[in-house]
Amino acid sequence: MTSPDSDQARRTGARERGAAARRRLDTTPARVWLLTTVCAVAIAGLFGSAALTLGQARDGLDVLGRDGPQAEATTELYLALADMDARVADMLLMGTAHDLGSGREEVQKQYEASRTQAGKALLQVASLIEGDYVEKCKDVEECNVRAVLAGMGAYEEWAAEALLLNDEAQAPPGRVDREALETYLRATRLMHTELLPKAFNLGLDSSASVRANHEERQEAVTIGLLWVGAAGAVTVAALVGLQMYLRARFRRRFNAPLTAATAGAVLLTAGVVLALVTSNGHQHDAKEEGLDAAMSLSRAGAITTDMQVYESRYLVDPANADNYQQVYLGWAQQVLSRPANNLEAYYEAVDEVAASYPDLPGPDRPDPDDPDPGTLGYLGRSAQEALLPGQGDALAEVLGSYNDLQGEDRALRSAAGSGDLAGALDIRMRVAHIEDGTFRTYETALDELIGLHMDAFEEGIERGDAVLAPWTWTLPVGTLLLLVLVVLGVRPRLAEYR
Repeated sequence: MTSPDSDQARRTGARERGAAARRRLDTTPARVWLLTTVCAVAIAGLFGSAALTLGQARDGLDVLGRDGPQAEATTELYLALADMDARVADMLLMGTAHDLGSGREEVQKQYEASRTQAGKALLQVASLIEGDYVEKCKDVEECNVRAVLAGMGAYEEWAAEALLLNDEAQAPPGRVDREALETYLRATRLMHTELLPKAFNLGLDSSASVRANHEERQEAVTIGLLWVGAAGAVTVAALVGLQMYLRARFRRRFNAPLTAATAGAVLLTAGVVLALVTSNGHQHDAKEEGLDAAMSLSRAGAITTDMQVYESRYLVDPANADNYQQVYLGWAQQVLSRPANNLEAYYEAVDEVAASYPDLPGPDRPDPDDPDPGTLGYLGRSAQEALLPGQGDALAEVLGSYNDLQGEDRALRSAAGSGDLAGALDIRMRVAHIEDGTFRTYETALDELIGLHMDAFEEGIERGDAVLAPWTWTLPVGTLLLLVLVVLGVRPRLAEYR
């Protein structure tokens, strides 16, 4: 048991040690060391927040640069599947006349190429989905991948059987064998009720995934900007506080190293903030003006390819021609939408769009008091607003070739309606010709415009990287220089107390 005297002695010793510590802190060297430590910690905080945010910005660019083209490529899955179906329908229409249009052999090669393209696009989709989609279906996207993969096999079997039956029946051009037609209808029904809707959804899911990742990283960089600004302000305040103390205590008006350190902290903070804002701007432009515009146009191409299937089916299956015609109009309105209740009115509306471009018909924005909603769809007002300088002629080519495509469709239906099956078949083969067909001309024009937007996307990513690249060495060198300047600023003053 301790005595009262020993407790009193301990308390007295503690008070004396506390008083001694306070006396040491009350000395000028101690205060200089304390303020110097605060400055060093603030500079380290500025470095840490800047390095972290710059790293997040680089990651955002890397992810967008990697996943963006993959997501854009997923729209090719829909396009490739639709092209496969269109080629099968065209081969059935050829019947025994294998030299029609591009020729049966060339169309068969194009079918095989589209099948290969679909397989590659499916792998692109799978690469964007986490998990083992082959062994276990974990979510909707993975289930869709598996369904398309399995459905492609079934479709190919039925398509091959339909072509074989048609060949064995020696069906004349334009008149598909009944049994072959039934088999083909099973195949194309599978394509349009299962495969194409799932492929389209996969493209939308991939686009949504890229958008979510982009927004998440942009938000992280925005928060990081606030931290960098706050750390920079604290650093400048600490350096100014140290200078003011030294000025008051040592009666020196000017401390060159600390003044340089303060200016350096301001420049370093402003430089990092400017780099992050500029890089974020390039990343935003790359996605909005490049990737998003390209993906929208790619969907237009995919849907237009599917429209070719319904044009062929209009001739392959006359019993359901009216239904195919309505579906064709529905798809066409998604590509380029104008007020039209039937195909004849739609042909006229599309011709007006092509003739009046760049002044598109209708209001720029929907007006409740105006029954005309404007020129909508993937090739409408949104495509024009997404144009970058120098891209106007490319969109004009797309609209012109799309108008030519509708003109051929009009002629085909007119010929078929008047009983001129041979004339309608010739028009269809002319449209579908692999080398110089009307649809090929449209594809070429559309691919050129898509390529321009993808070039803008890649340029935006490269510019963002270029803005951030110097900071891999500028930030650490600048931080080290600030610390050296602080040491040079306080060292002579501390030396006076040795």
